[in-house]
Amino acid sequence: MGAREILLIVVAILAVYLVFQLIRAMGVKDGDAAPDTAEAAPDADAEAPPAEAAGTDTEDAVVALSEQAPAAEAAESFSLALEVRQLRRDAAQLRGEIDQLRAEQLVMRQSLSEQSAQLDAARAAQRVSPMYGEALSLVRRGMSAEDIAERCGISVAEAELVKSLGQDPAASGEDTR
Repeated sequence: MGAREILLIVVAILAVYLVFQLIRAMGVKDGDAAPDTAEAAPDADAEAPPAEAAGTDTEDAVVALSEQAPAAEAAESFSLALEVRQLRRDAAQLRGEIDQLRAEQLVMRQSLSEQSAQLDAARAAQRVSPMYGEALSLVRRGMSAEDIAERCGISVAEAELVKSLGQDPAASGEDTR
């Protein structure tokens, strides 16, 4: 037998033990209560006189029921505790998923604002004459009006005009009053 087989046997034994302990913790008894009451009843009948035997059986039944009530309450309490634990785990998982969705939403909003800015820039470029298209692209790269005028072969005033048309008002920092 190799190490793998031994490990599988140990895991199987632990699994059986875990199931046994879980059943025991839940208070499920596979006939343990019935033999106890059956054994107690003959002893009580043997010791008690026949006239009192009927009263003893009822007392034994009441005692057996009263012993089963705490066991049933314990089993119900255990199952409720398991359910609460599962609900807490589910709530924590849902909170994590909500946080993840919020982060994704933030990324989507940023992407949308970037795309909106690009769309506005494309619309502004369409409004500019094709003759000044290269000058507008140079404005977006951050070149000065003198460099743009020299590179495109236009006057400095025209380059300033293209620069003022191509810049975003919020990015230029100028007050538009």
